[in-house]
Order: sequence, then C-alpha cells, then structure tokens
Amino acid sequence: MSDRERSDISPEDAFGLVGHGLRIAILRELGGADERRLSFSTLRERVGERDSGKFNYHLSKLEGRFVAKTDSGGYALTYPGYRVVDAVHDGAFHQQAGVDREPVSGSCLDCGADLAFSYETIAGGRVACVDCEHRYLRHPFDPGGLVDREGAELGRAFDRVARANWRQAGADVCPVCSGRVDAWVRADAPEKAVAVRGHPTTVGFDCGQCNYHANVPPGAVLLDHPEVQGFCADNGVDVRARRLWELPFVVDPDAVSVRQDDPWELAVTVAPGDAERVAVLDETGTVTAFD
Repeated sequence: MSDRERSDISPEDAFGLVGHGLRIAILRELGGADERRLSFSTLRERVGERDSGKFNYHLSKLEGRFVAKTDSGGYALTYPGYRVVDAVHDGAFHQQAGVDREPVSGSCLDCGADLAFSYETIAGGRVACVDCEHRYLRHPFDPGGLVDREGAELGRAFDRVARANWRQAGADVCPVCSGRVDAWVRADAPEKAVAVRGHPTTVGFDCGQCNYHANVPPGAVLLDHPEVQGFCADNGVDVRARRLWELPFVVDPDAVSVRQDDPWELAVTVAPGDAERVAVLDETGTVTAFD
C-alpha cells in the first residue's frame, strides 16, 4: 500500500501529462503498433518529430506512468496508457456524432409501429417507436460504436453494450471504474434517468467510487438467470439472441407488479409463447423465486 501511495499523483497532474499533441501522438503510435512496442528511433519516426531532444523530453514525461521501457530497450504502453488511447478511439471526449431514426428490429408494444435507434453524443443512444415515440431503451453509447454500423447491426451493438453494463453492475462491479456497486429497488427515479419508461419501480445501480449510476427495469436482472433462460428457450425464445426491446418481461411495464413496498417485493411475469411463470425480486433486485 505504501509503495502505491508514494506513486500516486493528482488527477489534474495525470491529465496534464497527456495534455500535449506530441504526447498523444506517441501514445497512439504505441497503441497502434502491430508489435505493441517500438524502439526510440522508430517511435520518433512514426510520430514525425525531427527534433530528437524535444521528442525525448515529451517521451520522458509519459514514461513510468503511461509508457514503460521494455527489457529490450524499446517502449510500450502501460495499462493507463491503453486507457488513454481507448478514450481517443471511443470518441466520447472529442466527437459530436448523431444518428436519427436508424431502423432496428422489433415493433412497438403500444401501437405496433416500427422501432428506430437515435443517437446524440451528449444524451447517448435510444430506441423508440417511430410513431408514438414510446422509449424502449436509453443507455450511454460511445461514438466509436457508430463506425461501420447501421440498421440492425447498430441495434445489436447498442443492445450488447447495455446488457454488458447491466450484467457487470449487477455483479457488484462498476462497468466504468470496477468499484463496488449498490443495488436496490426504487420508485422515485426521475423519468429522464430511467433506461425504460413506464415501470412502477426500477432497480437502481450506484457505484460508490465513481459517478456511474443506472435505473433499469426489474426484468433486466432476469436476463442471465439460468432458469429464466431455460424456460424461455423451452418455449421458443432465445433470450440471448433477442434484443432487449423485443423481450416484454424487460420493457413492458405491465409485466411488473409490486407485491409489497416495505420491504420491496416485486413480481415479474415471464411469458414466452403461451407459457407463463413469475420471478420474485427482493429489495436489492435479487431473484428469490421463479414460480
């Protein structure tokens, strides 16, 4: 612990270390190199810096935290270095992208119209009905996810990002910082802050370390439940293959009922085909029964 504390620097100083165009170029070249490590001369050549002294100065500022010197004398990214490069590639910090009503699979439970994906960098992604505008999913999504995707493929990527985040948060690991995550049933989540509209309650995820939080429909905690997956598969529905907005037990408010509120006990109806069973959730969003 003492060694780690001695090596800590402030967030302001850490961001300051990469706040230069040449340093970002160094990190990007190392991150994009097929061999994952480059010699001093090769790295300088690839970033296009003729002044060896200037290049060495800026490389030295990165070394030890974002860049490591290898046993062979070359240079490679450290884990924090990769995180910086990843932040550049995902585009969230510097790109302003937009997508308007890209068609996705599924239809509106209310009016039967088609669904579409829309996106703004600041607001994130959303799937909603093209006619009545009922929102079936809202979730953060990086601009990098828009590259070389459209239509159903874009919808699939958006679906997978939301699932992966919810799964990790539900397992008490923050999808942003890997910190601890609290989960609880709540009925007071602001409408703009919920992933799916209209539910009487949500399951709230809240990281105790960073700003990550989410308010997901109660049915979301059933997505990876083995009994739910098996029951749906036996009745012709592959939960893993369907998009979130194609699963009524996730997006349909009528699938959720409140049995009691002190402590919370929720019932979520899972009804693939003509079959039907009910999952019971406690105040932490944990499945206690599947009858």
